[in-house]
Amino acid sequence: MNIILRCIIHILLMASLLAHPDPSHTLQQLEEHLKESPNDASLLKQKAELFLNTGHPDQARPIVEQLLSRHPDQPQFLLLDVQLYLCQKKHTIALAKAQALTSAHPTFSSGWKYLGIIAAECGEMDSAINAMRRHIADEPKPSPTDVLTCAAWMRDRAEPEDAAAAISLLDQGLAKLGMLSGLQYEAIKLEVQLTRYDSALRRIDALAARFHPSVDLSLRRADVLEKAGRHQEAAAACDSALALLALLPAKSKKNPDYATRVQETTRRKEANLAKVPAPPHDS
Repeated sequence: MNIILRCIIHILLMASLLAHPDPSHTLQQLEEHLKESPNDASLLKQKAELFLNTGHPDQARPIVEQLLSRHPDQPQFLLLDVQLYLCQKKHTIALAKAQALTSAHPTFSSGWKYLGIIAAECGEMDSAINAMRRHIADEPKPSPTDVLTCAAWMRDRAEPEDAAAAISLLDQGLAKLGMLSGLQYEAIKLEVQLTRYDSALRRIDALAARFHPSVDLSLRRADVLEKAGRHQEAAAACDSALALLALLPAKSKKNPDYATRVQETTRRKEANLAKVPAPPHDS
């Protein structure tokens, strides 16, 4: 598995683990509450998650076993068991337990998410993609990280329909989460990869409508138009970027980067204009 993919999986895993416990509860606070309610499943779950998040699976194990002995069919506690083995880097066992969890509780979307993470760790990318897509489909508000990660897995797998399917997945995320620039930027890259330049430009228009025109968006428009061979329009996009740069406050213009950006954008505009075919002469 390549280094970038491993980094994505690691970031996704850490974000997933850190999302669970109540950050207001330190271990000391949890212990105080547990003195009053020693069998409170919610408090025990938070304590186990705290140990897992801080890399202490051996201390989490007896708590997970206690919860499972009392609630053997509860998916949130079965997921703790999956996380326990994942924290111990026992991926084969974690994978089997995640598969059993999703089989027994197919509507428990977090089970599919962890099945995807673990399958990716094991190099089973088809299973990872299918599981994460199921999680995103079932989750009302999936994490943007999950959506971007699954799209990246599909892009890297590079089967014939993967780029188009990844765009559909990103659009699914946008429909559930609203206009998030990160999801749109990834979709724009894929649209360009598929030479769907007008679709990419429409996405830039949508971003400009939501977040207002910007130098960055104008230059992204120039990127797309250059790849499409539409150099007259690319030059106009550079002109737009220059106009927006000119509107920046005086404090920003004192930054050494400002002059560099103006010079680079001007050169880019001129390079595009140089590629525009001359109009035909009248005979």
